[in-house]
Amino acid sequence: MAMRRYPFEEMDRMFEQMRRSMWDGWADRPALPDGNVGINLSLDTDDEGYVVLADMPGFEKEEIDLRFDDGVLSVEASHERREDDATTARRHTRHVHERLHVGDVIDEEISATYRNGVLEVRLPTREEVSDDGSRIDID
Repeated sequence: MAMRRYPFEEMDRMFEQMRRSMWDGWADRPALPDGNVGINLSLDTDDEGYVVLADMPGFEKEEIDLRFDDGVLSVEASHERREDDATTARRHTRHVHERLHVGDVIDEEISATYRNGVLEVRLPTREEVSDDGSRIDID
C-alpha cells in the first residue's frame, strides 16, 4: 500500500524557508501585531525636563524622522537592506513608528543625539517636572 503525501507539504516547506530568510538577523526583536519590529522606548525626567531614550540599532541617522507637534513626540524610521548574489535576491525592510505625549515643552530648546544605535531626545519644560504625581485610589 502506497503512503499518501500531504499535497501542500512542499509549499509549507517553501513558506517556512521564506519566513526564516526574511527575518534572519531580526529574530531576537519582538514583532508587533502588524509585523513591524518595535523599539524599546523609555521616558525619564531630569532637572531640565524630559529625557527620551530609544534603542534603534541598525538605523542610520538619516533614516530617522523625529518630530514634535502639540505636545507629542513622534519617532519614525525606515531601513531597507538588499542582498543580491548570482542565485538569490533578498530584501529586508524594517519600519518603526512611535508616538509619545510629553506635555508642555519648550519647542526651540529640544535637542537630540544618535550614537551607537541609541536615540536620546532632551525635551526641556517650562516648569520643573515632578516624578511624584498624585496617587489615585482604585475602587
